[in-house]
Amino acid sequence: MAKKIEISPESVLEKFSTPKKEDHFPHLDLPTSQISDALKSITCENGVIHGIKPVKNNIKVMGRAVTVKTDPEDWGTALKGIDAAQEGDVLFIDAENGYDAVWGELTSSSSQEKGIAGTVVYGAVRDVEAVRNLNYPVYSCRIVPCAGEPKGEGEINIPLECEGVKVKPGDWIIGDDCGVVVVPAKCFKEVIEAASNIKDKETRIIRRLKDGWSLSEILGIK
Repeated sequence: MAKKIEISPESVLEKFSTPKKEDHFPHLDLPTSQISDALKSITCENGVIHGIKPVKNNIKVMGRAVTVKTDPEDWGTALKGIDAAQEGDVLFIDAENGYDAVWGELTSSSSQEKGIAGTVVYGAVRDVEAVRNLNYPVYSCRIVPCAGEPKGEGEINIPLECEGVKVKPGDWIIGDDCGVVVVPAKCFKEVIEAASNIKDKETRIIRRLKDGWSLSEILGIK
């Protein structure tokens, strides 16, 4: 039986302070909504690329980004990303929000076998029934049955920008049912601390609601 690991903000911050590629990073017990709020309070940016959602509910992803830039008709570049990624990484594929799938069952199976934490596609994916059965975290803008060709003409591990959100190699990608948040590596620790504080505050609000307070009373809205 696997040893149960207790996760607290302090233990997570300590673990992430000097990240090692061979480490397997656990999920934080913090939803993307609180992480996004924390990021906005620090950088004035929410880190959310609208339209990217998980292909399966009740699945989470967290890890450092390996970036892929590709034409939506070229799914071969995704294979380069898989080869470059290490255990615990998250592939972030910018496929120009296109309508041909650059990801599917075979790429998900290959990534899962390698220990990659998940894949985020700014574009389309397919084979979702098989991907859901794998229980491998995949996020995308759309689901289609069609794909292009394995050309491999794109680039990997370069800075990306999708809808004004910058994604650099090594940034943190955190996803759940609400979507995906991109947290710059340089402020990751500060964001997690702030998100933990937000969670504590919201927990106290919920307790007061159960004691009979109205939300407007708690927040001082008249």
